[in-house]
Amino acid sequence: MKVKGLFSLTTLWCIAFGALFAFIFPIIGTTMELNDVMKVGLILLGADVIYVIILGLYAGAKKLSWLQLLIFPLLFFIGYRYFFDSYAVYFTAVYLCLTYLSYGITKD
Repeated sequence: MKVKGLFSLTTLWCIAFGALFAFIFPIIGTTMELNDVMKVGLILLGADVIYVIILGLYAGAKKLSWLQLLIFPLLFFIGYRYFFDSYAVYFTAVYLCLTYLSYGITKD
């Protein structure tokens, strides 16, 4: 594994999009005063799940490091308590599994 590859423009893009889906979308949901069901449906089960699947497929197709796939689940784990109830911590494991499953689909 090349450590130099982890400090690249692709990693910065992963951090930027991870922050968008981990922090900005929940902030928008909070300012729109969505109830808990809408937050879970639109943000946790909608946008975030689609993002992690696309991220895993992209990383597998471009042969990125598997460590770059840890960025979004870690960012979500850091920020979930500010926007969601305590049950949202379990979505970290779901996102991690979905990311690596979609990453593994594209590997030979």
